[in-house]
Order: sequence, then structure tokens, then C-alpha cells
Amino acid sequence: MKKLKSITVLAIALIAFSSCNNDDDVTTPVNEEEVITTVRVTLIGGGQTISLVSRDLDGDGPNAPVVTVSGNLITGTTYVGSTTFLNELANPVEDITEEVEEEGADHQIFYQLPSTLGTITYNANNVDANGNPIGVDFTLIAGTASTGNLTITLRHLPNKTASGVANGNIANAGGSTDAEVSFPVVVN
Repeated sequence: MKKLKSITVLAIALIAFSSCNNDDDVTTPVNEEEVITTVRVTLIGGGQTISLVSRDLDGDGPNAPVVTVSGNLITGTTYVGSTTFLNELANPVEDITEEVEEEGADHQIFYQLPSTLGTITYNANNVDANGNPIGVDFTLIAGTASTGNLTITLRHLPNKTASGVANGNIANAGGSTDAEVSFPVVVN
């Protein structure tokens, strides 16, 4: 009888422990939002290389981003451009641009500037798996002598099929903003 009670207690314990383990639960991997401290734009054209850098090492802290522009654009000049997103708080520095391109269907970079500063078109080779632009690589044709701001916005989960979005119009894009910076630009 004592042996039967021991087996019964053991069986109940085994059932209780095995019922707590639910292997049917499927965990969805969490895609954490990337930390972007630095946005760097490189423009090459007219015999010059111009760097536009916005660095915000304290994130939402009290200090404003440090924005630098290394030179002025030349009227009518075509510039080949690229944008890089970095997390300079990581050691080593993490290039978030790689993730943006790997998850291209979920990201798009938008460039907004007054028409007097110029026009920007996406590079046809920098597209996601669906053939929609990601926007890391682009061409800028400088406009007329003027000053203004070039605003760069990285959107997460934009509606890439909405009207105008494939051409860089952010108005119908939706999604959430991962990064947004403005650079003062001068065209001579």
C-alpha cells in the first residue's frame, strides 16, 4: 500500500510539472527599435565632397544635436549622395544603415528641400525586395543660389504603395519616424 501511495504521489507530481510546460507557445522575436545617434550624408560632385553630419549623443537629453555642414553646393551641379545612420554609443560603433537595408521593405528615407535648393531622386539600385526605394543612395541636382534646409527622415513601416511615396513624397507614407534631422544648406 505504501508503494502504491508513493507511485500515486509521483504520478501526480509528474503530471503537474508536465502540464506547466507549454511547448505550444510560440514566441515572436522582438525587433527592438534601433538607437540612432548620428546621421551622416555624403555628397560627391563638382570636384568636391561635402559632409552633412548630425550627432546627438545624449538622445532625448538636454543637449541639442551638433549639426555640421562642410561646404556649399554649386548651382546646377549633380551630386551622388549616400546617407548613413550610426549608433555611436555602442562599442564598436554600430552601423544601423546595414539593418535599414536588410529590412528594406520596412524602411524608407525621405529627403525634403525647397525646390530652389535642388531636386533629389532615389538611386534605382537601392531598392527593397519588392522593388520599392529604400533611399540610402540618391542623386541631388543643386538648384539656384539660395539657402534653406534639407530635412532627412527615416520612416519605419511606411506605406510604400501609397500615392507619391515611391518618388519620395512623405505626405502619404505613414509609419513611424526612426530619425529626422535638418541641415542648413547653401547653394552658390
